Amino acid sequence: MRENSSARLPAGSTARQQRAERILDVTAELLELHGYRRVTIDDVAGRAGVGKGTVYLHWKTREALFWAVLQREALRLFDQLLVELGKDDELALPHRLMYLIFLEVTRRPLVNALLLSDPVVLGNLAGDDSVRSAQQELAENTNYLQLVAEQGILRADRTVKQAGHILVNVTRGFLDDPRSSDEDALPVEERARLLSEVLRRSLEVDTVPAAALAPLNSKVVAMFTEMADAHREQLQRSY
Repeated sequence: MRENSSARLPAGSTARQQRAERILDVTAELLELHGYRRVTIDDVAGRAGVGKGTVYLHWKTREALFWAVLQREALRLFDQLLVELGKDDELALPHRLMYLIFLEVTRRPLVNALLLSDPVVLGNLAGDDSVRSAQQELAENTNYLQLVAEQGILRADRTVKQAGHILVNVTRGFLDDPRSSDEDALPVEERARLLSEVLRRSLEVDTVPAAALAPLNSKVVAMFTEMADAHREQLQRSY
């Protein structure tokens, strides 16, 4: 049953938030199935059971809606990373963290598209500054690598800039492997393990100081929490 498009639920109300989440759920499904260019606001409204005007009550443009979907997916990834980081200090190490991120990204097609600037899924958003910023947060965060260096974990023959170049290009190569869909392709977990091994050998000192693990984890948690809170706050504005 189609909801009255003129229904203006109070900002911040549970009902309004639930409606926004339903619209985002539908948009995410359509983006995964058809990509940016083939999904319209009419498609979203029809599948969500709301009027077209209702969608625009939350997001003023089609691009704003699609970006909100990507932002929510990135937020969910950050939240999951924070849960895992709370279990084990060693997960803050580059090779352990990127192992975890690789597995999570392969389970989240829209985040994968975000990291790879997939033009089919992202369309015009592929070159947007917001998308570029999200990519930097997830796969080439120099602030993170600076924390790694400050704790004496980054190899002495690597600068933070060099480490960032290695991290983003190696990770992107593993994610964008055209053979990953072949029947004889390596299992996802094995690909993640190989990525982890490459990054450990390329970026980290041979013996990581045990005393550095807890401080690094604490700072990485604080960094991801700040990024997650920023995405959450922006999403809440549309609810």
